[in-house]
Amino acid sequence: MIDMSSLSAPASSAWPRLRQAIQTMIAACAAYFLVDALNLSQGFWAVMTAILVTQANVGASLGLAFDRLVGSLVGVLVGGVVAVALADAHELRFAGLAVTVLVLGFFAAKRPALRIASVTAAIVILGDPSLGPPIASAEKRMIEVAIGTIVAITTTLTVFPSRAGLAFAQHATRTLRPLFQLLDEVLAAALGTPLDANAVGDQAARVRTAFAAGDNLAREARLEVAGYIADSPDPDAELRTLRRLWHTEIMLMRAVDQPLPKPAIDKLATQIEALRDALKGLGQQLTSPTSAYSEPDLSATETALAAIEHDIEEMRARGEMRVLTMDEAIRLMAFDFALGQLRLNLRDLAERTPELSAFAGSTYPLWRRLKSLWPWS
Repeated sequence: MIDMSSLSAPASSAWPRLRQAIQTMIAACAAYFLVDALNLSQGFWAVMTAILVTQANVGASLGLAFDRLVGSLVGVLVGGVVAVALADAHELRFAGLAVTVLVLGFFAAKRPALRIASVTAAIVILGDPSLGPPIASAEKRMIEVAIGTIVAITTTLTVFPSRAGLAFAQHATRTLRPLFQLLDEVLAAALGTPLDANAVGDQAARVRTAFAAGDNLAREARLEVAGYIADSPDPDAELRTLRRLWHTEIMLMRAVDQPLPKPAIDKLATQIEALRDALKGLGQQLTSPTSAYSEPDLSATETALAAIEHDIEEMRARGEMRVLTMDEAIRLMAFDFALGQLRLNLRDLAERTPELSAFAGSTYPLWRRLKSLWPWS
């Protein structure tokens, strides 16, 4: 096994692409070597499968391997049945092909993983009769697909292995950067600095894209756990926390679409600036390479939020809210409510942050389980 996890990988941003290219090359060559040694007539199936299944991390490869195997199995079975049924009726092969692709394509429209089934079935139906009977040909195709899949998974596990859990932890950390940057801009808008609509739109697009990518990485991380490749908590909990934080920021943006009323700014300006400073420090702590996966210190943020809450409550008690218009009072109450939600979200985020260290870890439970079963361990 070529385990490079203990070595420092190249710092260049091109390294992930180069790593996947190396893995794909090794998988393709290994698959070709095996089918050639086994004297399989259409070894390109194994090579093609190895290339397709080899992905950027183990979890992605596992997911694609499952889809590829299921799709190929369905395609081989359906195509094999049609090919056998039409073995003595060559003139009906066109009709058989049309009906098969129509039916499989209908199901593939809902489950894209089955697209490969249509391709596999078509190749089996149109296969060269000189390569053997349809059933025997279909069996060989499945063997070749299995070889390519096994080679691809083995390659991603042993050659420069990269896990989806680590990618998920890094992605979650990167997602926090625009969220905390937007928090700072929103609090500045509360004091009178107008929000840049274009900048906010760009950041919102970045956040939505990050959430979509996070969903994919979470699915791949769960596949690694299911395959005993990694020990990780549920990644959905981390994603829910990030989404709740984003929804709270949307509430804040709506509350500060106009600056807070002047009496509120006079009363809260110092505390809001203190909250901005505390959030900047918290954001740096949560995104720093040295402290991103450790539970952050919320004391400064909690103090600033408590001071704002106290002052708003004091404004109510002293009747200072009565000088505000109905719209101003509503926006100030919305701002206060959103800050209360922000406090809850930050606490949840602080509790979830250490879980990222589990995602980022490099443990391989499968190896430990196999070792425990080894009689001489």
